[in-house]
Amino acid sequence: MKLMDKLGSNSVKNLFATRPEPEPLQNDDAVPTAQNIIEINSRARRDGETYNQYGFRVAGLSEGNPHTLVPCLQSVSWGIRKEQEADTELQQELQKKLSAKKVELETDRKNKEEELEACKEKQKEIAADIQSQKNKLADLEDSRYKRNRDAWITLIITTVLLIPFTVYFFIFYSSVAYSAFFKEFDISSLDSGGDFKLSQAIFDAAAIPNAWNDGWGELLFILFMPIIFLAFGFVLNRWEREQGWLRYVKIPLLILVAFVFDSLLSFEICEKIYNLNSMMSLESLPTYSIPLAVYDPRFWVIIFLGFISYLIWGFVFSYFVKAWENLDLNQIRKKEIEDKIAKLQNDLNTEKTNGTNLKSQISAIGPKIMEIDTQMSVGTRYDLAKIRLELNNFFAGWQQYLAGIHKTEGEKQEATNLFNNVIKTIIVID
Repeated sequence: MKLMDKLGSNSVKNLFATRPEPEPLQNDDAVPTAQNIIEINSRARRDGETYNQYGFRVAGLSEGNPHTLVPCLQSVSWGIRKEQEADTELQQELQKKLSAKKVELETDRKNKEEELEACKEKQKEIAADIQSQKNKLADLEDSRYKRNRDAWITLIITTVLLIPFTVYFFIFYSSVAYSAFFKEFDISSLDSGGDFKLSQAIFDAAAIPNAWNDGWGELLFILFMPIIFLAFGFVLNRWEREQGWLRYVKIPLLILVAFVFDSLLSFEICEKIYNLNSMMSLESLPTYSIPLAVYDPRFWVIIFLGFISYLIWGFVFSYFVKAWENLDLNQIRKKEIEDKIAKLQNDLNTEKTNGTNLKSQISAIGPKIMEIDTQMSVGTRYDLAKIRLELNNFFAGWQQYLAGIHKTEGEKQEATNLFNNVIKTIIVID
């Protein structure tokens, strides 16, 4: 049904009797102008009619034409504003809300200004404390050396332990390396009773001279073997002093690698001894294997003589290093002061950051208070939430009409986009 056919009835004419009738459309295909719709929209809302019902009815008058939606929304917004302007109680209520908001902002600004002053005082205190610690550090630099008695005793004890342990390391691992990789186990290796003495394999005094005679490569190999395990002990000490969770992964892995390395050396020696015994045995013995090695006491003796001593050497070396670092009492005190200065400096940086944030927050409050002052001086205020609500209700009615006449999804989306743009314009500008 065309718009002018609807407007031609006596009931509609009577509805708009207090205002001039809109100009008739020039042809059947013409689209209603914005002025036509504003005319309808400003006069047509009936007493007791909700904005949802109003939107449905106006959409029917224009057959849901999207060109009429924007002026209708503007007209509804204008009408609600006029109602709010005439509502004395609402104006007083809005004025009170603005006043309360202004007081809240002023109180917030005052609190933040007090926080800023406290922050500045805190910065001065921390800065003074840092300078005091620096003065103590300067005095400490000029003071004479002071020996830490406990650290000195620990250093002597660990030195006495480390020297023979290191010698033991070189003898043990050079012998084991030579026996595992180069020494031939034959009948001449057996004692008068026909047994093989394990000590010949793990404490061979002739290991280095024999390796010397066999060549430089063999000699360097067996000499580097104890150095490798000493390096394991050194690295273990360094990782034990690191911070963070990663050390709890690296240290067990290092110990596991050392244990596997020791196990391989022990297996090689025990296999040679087993094969020698097999040659001397009248019975046929199975090939030496890991299950056999697990039940072989000599296998575990070699491991523990090497692996346990390696761990002990690492722990003793760790005590030696710590004692050496703590030998000078002045250095201990210096480290404590430097740590304290670092912590204070971190606290100072935090307070400076807090101060900068407070200044930004205080600066942001000023324009908000000025905006409220401007709104209060205008004299007329609007409840934008109410305007938005009723516009939504109006458009909901409009959408119900579109759904009832089976408009396409494209036409519905076009109406939604127009509505969103109008809402943004009205609310943002206000």
